[in-house]
Amino acid sequence: MGNQVTILALPWLVLQLTQSPFQLGVVGALEFVPFLLFGLIVGVYADRWDRRCILLIADLVRFIVLASVPLAAFFHLLTLAQLYLVAFIAGTARVWFEVAHYSLVPALVSPNRAVEANSSLEVSEGVSSLVGPALGGLLIKVLGAANALLADALSFLLAAAAWFSLGPRPSEALTEVGWRAQLVAGLRWVRNNRVVLENTLSGLVLNVVFMAVTTVFVYYAQHELHFDAARTGLVLGLAGVGPIAVATLAPVLRRRLRLGQLLLAELFVIGPLFALLDLAPLVSALPAFLLVALSIGLASGAAILGRILLRSYVQAAVPPALLGRVNASIRVVAWSGVPVGALIGGTLTQFVGVRWLIALVSVTVLLLFVAFALASETKRI
Repeated sequence: MGNQVTILALPWLVLQLTQSPFQLGVVGALEFVPFLLFGLIVGVYADRWDRRCILLIADLVRFIVLASVPLAAFFHLLTLAQLYLVAFIAGTARVWFEVAHYSLVPALVSPNRAVEANSSLEVSEGVSSLVGPALGGLLIKVLGAANALLADALSFLLAAAAWFSLGPRPSEALTEVGWRAQLVAGLRWVRNNRVVLENTLSGLVLNVVFMAVTTVFVYYAQHELHFDAARTGLVLGLAGVGPIAVATLAPVLRRRLRLGQLLLAELFVIGPLFALLDLAPLVSALPAFLLVALSIGLASGAAILGRILLRSYVQAAVPPALLGRVNASIRVVAWSGVPVGALIGGTLTQFVGVRWLIALVSVTVLLLFVAFALASETKRI
């Protein structure tokens, strides 16, 4: 829930300071550049160290950096440069967290329950997406964007306490000799597994388009739909129903349909769903509100289904001692699209407008589906 508050509050704060969509892109990019800089190195240490300890420290770091924003605002010292720094440091902590988090799952559940476990994680995240944006919009309206970030800071403090209560978990022994071999072992595994490679590259493209839209969504809501902070948070909260529903259904869908069918269906629906965002400004207030919620909710749900399926496939296929580095490698490749998407979203919105950006995103995902339908190994599994 804290993260969902920040997803709304941080761009709102950037727009308050700059009124620049381009600056939204820069701050969004800085949050994810650490995946490119540190991802592979983090993967090595996620296979060496206690993953629970990594999670605890990562959340404590994010508590400190996010709490610095309302503190600086209280003393009238908040600057765009500080937001740049906060985005980069919090993003670096997120690298450690993301790699260790899903690498810990196989130590907690049996392989035949991996889809169910990952579905449960996404459901809990979906519930937070349902409540968090509405809470964030309300906090921004009542307390201001800077003070709203305190909610996220405190959530990381509580999360750190939860990781501490889990107790230590043994690390895995690395089998590769030499630092370079350890560093590239995950990349080599991804390269040699055609299904994982294809879906990692698909994730790269999807991250570009999703981040392009996400980065400027607050600007879109303000300038195209004329929403205030409360209504923007409410529409994002309503959109959270989609990921919850899809994540809940993921184990059932996986039992009834082939993996390849589900991954192709994910790509088939996302493009048309994004196109609904271009229709929303053409209709009256209530239909526009519902169209936006439907578009974001179902598109996010489809992406989450793909994430659950691929993550479960990887957790079942990869040796435990290599899992941290494989997860890191997938994220380095796939999430390299996030800072690119943030910059593309901010830049195109600045120069050609957010509606043209959304049209380009819809066409891009449609072309990705065509490529997968014609020539992928994924469709055969």
